[in-house]
Amino acid sequence: METMDMQVEPRRAEVIPRQAPRERVGGTLTRLPREDTPLPPVVLTHGTFSNAKLCEQLARFLQDAGFDSWVLEWPRHGQGARRGPVWSYERLALHEVQATLDTVRETTGRESLFWIGHSAGGVLPFIHLARNPGDDARFQGIVTMGSQTTHAGPGMLGMMKLGAGLLLTNVMGRASGKAMGLGPEDETRPLMNQWFRWNLSGRWLGADGFDYLDALMHVRVPTLCLAGAGDDFIAPVEGCRRLFDALGSDDKTFLTCSKEDGFREDYGHTRLIASRSAREELWPRLATWLMGHAERAP
Repeated sequence: METMDMQVEPRRAEVIPRQAPRERVGGTLTRLPREDTPLPPVVLTHGTFSNAKLCEQLARFLQDAGFDSWVLEWPRHGQGARRGPVWSYERLALHEVQATLDTVRETTGRESLFWIGHSAGGVLPFIHLARNPGDDARFQGIVTMGSQTTHAGPGMLGMMKLGAGLLLTNVMGRASGKAMGLGPEDETRPLMNQWFRWNLSGRWLGADGFDYLDALMHVRVPTLCLAGAGDDFIAPVEGCRRLFDALGSDDKTFLTCSKEDGFREDYGHTRLIASRSAREELWPRLATWLMGHAERAP
């Protein structure tokens, strides 16, 4: 597991304090409010084997930049580790994205929001939009950080690791993040079975055979995709690029975060969102992109 060397500055007294988490049937939403802002709300969420802590510092950074920030923590993770439904990847996406859209609109009165997702958290809105193409207007923009579904574990050794992970998950009935060195949380068998099979087959198909990559041609939401050049297993650049290329939006940007492309390092999977380098050179760039799309009429 990659180390996170980010140093957090103390919160200033004048910053609006965090509200209590809002628990729903499923995950938990925590709001870092800026009710005085004209900017659209922004929702941040983590990926597999992780929890809300991964997103908290970026959420505070965006709150300080003027955004009403929300952190979505999946069911059975972090605060709700002992409760919540046992869902597949698809079912998680279809429930949590819809519930989050509705909750943020109900609370803020805003019809659209930004979505920032790390790893699987960046895939969730695309599953929702592929199945609900009329919901494009509910998204002001989407930012993905190391998000893909078809190219994990490249090469023969990678395929062997994925196959072993699939077998172990079904034997144990779950996937242990700590045992696998991937993070602090466990994942359910239905969720991981879908992820393993998508990447082993190279095809992003729903349980009913629905082809998500084909459906993404109808998604017109502005999108910023970040891929880490040092991520050689969970979300290789090739996989992130395949998802990006499938999007039908005319407003989309792909960034390979590497030394060759002018960044400080070849970013690994976790360091894309949680590292000193990310804080100093990726977070400001992300905020600038959000600001530039804040006035867009969905």
